Amino acid sequence: MMRVFRKRRRTSPHKEEEIPTQVSENIPCVDQKMIQLPLSEVVPRDMQQSLRGSKKRFSEEIDYNLSLLTKLLPTKNLLCERFLVGDISQTRVILTYLNHRANPGIVQEVGERIKGIKTDIVLDSIYIERNIEDSHLSPFPQIEATQEPDVAESALLQGRVAIFVDSSPDVLLAPATFFDLMDTKDDVYMRWFIAASFFRIARYVMFFIATSLPALFIALSSYNPEMLPTKFLLLLLASREETPLPIYIEAFIMMGVIEAIRMMMIRMPSQVGTVIALLSGITLVIAGLSAGFIGPGVVIMATLAMIASFGLPNFDLRISVRMIQFFTMLMTTVLGIFGFAVAFFMITVHLATLKSFGIPYTAPLAPLEPSGWGHTILRKTTEQMPQDETYQPLGEQR
Repeated sequence: MMRVFRKRRRTSPHKEEEIPTQVSENIPCVDQKMIQLPLSEVVPRDMQQSLRGSKKRFSEEIDYNLSLLTKLLPTKNLLCERFLVGDISQTRVILTYLNHRANPGIVQEVGERIKGIKTDIVLDSIYIERNIEDSHLSPFPQIEATQEPDVAESALLQGRVAIFVDSSPDVLLAPATFFDLMDTKDDVYMRWFIAASFFRIARYVMFFIATSLPALFIALSSYNPEMLPTKFLLLLLASREETPLPIYIEAFIMMGVIEAIRMMMIRMPSQVGTVIALLSGITLVIAGLSAGFIGPGVVIMATLAMIASFGLPNFDLRISVRMIQFFTMLMTTVLGIFGFAVAFFMITVHLATLKSFGIPYTAPLAPLEPSGWGHTILRKTTEQMPQDETYQPLGEQR
């Protein structure tokens, strides 16, 4: 079935040009010509490396990306809806989903949001993501981006949808919950399910350390030292006898230096940037400790928070964590331990009320759905793993 939705663009005072925004819907993705497309050379990327699983990556060619997906899911149930977005660029956008797994309400909602995008150009998938996500003011990403075909395949089997954008190697997966962003494919490829569950729980602990440790350090050392053990407090006071700056200023300086080193590592060539960043960080820390500008406790705190943030698997989520770090530090600097409690409460309420295309962001934890824990918080054995109900897949009942 072919349907064309058109919007008018005025090209002159007396003439209008019709531009299609959707060129087809409910078309099977599997095509013999598509499967036989030559596959370009695979260039592995450095981000989100995994020891097992496919090493193939999506490229900037949308036809090549779709061919990778159809090789993994050669079924007639894999459907595509094709769009042209951008009055000038006319960028091809393809919405894919499994007809027997995806919730039709989510598919319709995603398609309507794509059709409602009003822009001149689309240079990357981030243009689509910004225009269709639920909350633009939230620091948390509500759509997952991936360059790995097996991750996209797994998302489609869960009942989610995948959005391909021409000239972009990043495929958008929606809806996306907090637990989706904390998940890695290494959990699935691990043989022992107990080890996979352990590493999942460890990532949640690292998330708490990355977001809360700097603020807790400021609160307990500056405003509420009576909450610390006596030996630890005496050791902390002894290390700060010759330090001229307050602890909260030292903490902000150290976290700012870490952010500068991170940006330097991103902007410079990979090998050279890593070496220069490490040497710069070590030199600054040693010089600061020797001169007495910073205390060793602040250095240990900042290093632990940095290591914990690097342990998070999703790049967009790591950016959110860094913003939350400074927010909780600021609240704690002003109000002490009470400010930390207020900041923690605000973040918790925001997560509980946030949604991604109608799906609660904290599902299956809130609202409570124990049947989905085998895919999110813990990883059960293959025989015990239930069908994920977070995205309301229809299964055989459609």
